[in-house]
Amino acid sequence: MDENQTIRIDGLKWWVTKIGNTRVPIALCPDHHLRLTPVAKRVVGNNNRFRSQFEYEVTTLKCAEGPHNTDIQRPLGEERQYVLDRIDAKVFQKWQTLNLDDEAVPIAKAKVKSPDDKYFVTSQLMESKRGLQLVVYAGEKGKTKKAQIIIEPEIKRLAFDQQDLNPNDVFIELKATFEDGSSHTIKKAKE
Repeated sequence: MDENQTIRIDGLKWWVTKIGNTRVPIALCPDHHLRLTPVAKRVVGNNNRFRSQFEYEVTTLKCAEGPHNTDIQRPLGEERQYVLDRIDAKVFQKWQTLNLDDEAVPIAKAKVKSPDDKYFVTSQLMESKRGLQLVVYAGEKGKTKKAQIIIEPEIKRLAFDQQDLNPNDVFIELKATFEDGSSHTIKKAKE
């Protein structure tokens, strides 16, 4: 994130600056663009005596213009960390994930849509413990269920995920032809 920009999270503007190598989110009033200052309340401490909240415990911020207060959803220390986490999540979501906990690691991926953008087909080439796999997802955009077809060339198998849509609900026929000339077909029964 550029230091000369702000980001809006939970109704506030946040400016992330650096102090040394540490990123520090600064809350700004969304209307007046002023830094918001923590408003410490009196609370009972561990020794059963009253004390002022520490800055990281505060849930109310004050804008000097007005003046007016803004309540935040989390204590300020947690909110600052949440802001950094949300900013980082935008970056992380664009990264490719190699799943080393599972048995398949993506090698290549492709996606196509129908001209009217109503249907999609996504294919993903994976390397797994069982060898090379091609996983094809197909369905109607906006629907929660999709067909998931798994093609395993080394064992010459065409299968589908039983928990998802049956490929026959999407396709009339699926046929995988393997290098040795053998094939496997999933075909919709004639009605």
